[in-house]
Amino acid sequence: MNDMKKVLFAILAALFLCACEGKQGPQGPQGVGTNWKIVDLNVDYWDYTNYTDNNFYYAKFDVPALTSYVYANGNVQVYFLDNNKQEQLPVVLHQYDVLQDQSIYLFTRTINATFGIGWVQVEVRDSDFQYEVDPSLAPKAASFRVVLTYL
Repeated sequence: MNDMKKVLFAILAALFLCACEGKQGPQGPQGVGTNWKIVDLNVDYWDYTNYTDNNFYYAKFDVPALTSYVYANGNVQVYFLDNNKQEQLPVVLHQYDVLQDQSIYLFTRTINATFGIGWVQVEVRDSDFQYEVDPSLAPKAASFRVVLTYL
């Protein structure tokens, strides 16, 4: 009886483990794919605003690929490119700068992006930001990458 169970188990295991092959059916319809577009942006000069004492530097770019369809139905991601790495915005950086009088200025820099149909704006805000612009504290040139994905 024990041997019969082993044989029956071996036959059942062989049936379940064997692949069945047959004639391949017709190919199904083409599925919906994801479209994507990458736009690289370089900032050489930052504009400045103190709109209602909300001080920040910014750079605004025309991005024609950010259509009303992509805006309404897609995904927009902006990355800060730095030293062969990408960081998705917003990015918070703890930094220091040596001022013209040789004093050290400690601050936290937040880089964020806003966007609308046809444009992307990158914004840089520093903690403890001075109300008067000190040119030595302006952000340096920077690179960003906008990734648009949509159906």
